[in-house]
This record gives sequence, C-alpha cells and structure tokens, in this order.
Amino acid sequence: MKKLSRQEKHEQCTREIKGTLIVTLICCIWHISTAFLLSGKNLYFLGMPAWFSVSVLGTIILALAGVVYLLKFVFIDFEYDDEEEDE
Repeated sequence: MKKLSRQEKHEQCTREIKGTLIVTLICCIWHISTAFLLSGKNLYFLGMPAWFSVSVLGTIILALAGVVYLLKFVFIDFEYDDEEEDE
C-alpha cells in the first residue's frame, strides 16, 4: 500500500474518476451507435436482432476490458484517511 500526501491522494482520485468516466463514455457510445447503425437491418444474431445482440454483448465486453485496464494501469492501492502525519 502506497503512502501518499494529501495532494497526491487528490490527484490519484481525480485520475481514477477521469479514467472511469472515459470507459463509461466509450461503452455508452458503442451501445448507442451500434443500436442505431444496425436497427434498420434484418440481421439476426443468437436469435435476436443484430442491433440488440451486438450492442449489448459488445458493451459487456468493452466494459470488462475497460475495468481490467483501469485496475492494471490507473487504480492504485492507498488509504484515503484524513489522519494527520506527525512526520
């Protein structure tokens, strides 16, 4: 577990928030764009309309990949307590 100053903790929290929002935005764009792009087609995948299958399954895959990326490269383990350091 890392020891960070108050400013470093704030910067890390901001970095984690931005990363999470970017992954969420990518998932939303994928979900909405594939649903609209494939909605008029008579294509079927897994017994359902292609727009639904590709949109939902793609979003799940993107979300899982985004979480793995965030956990490996963005999030770090630190304590977020407001205890005063005596050092």
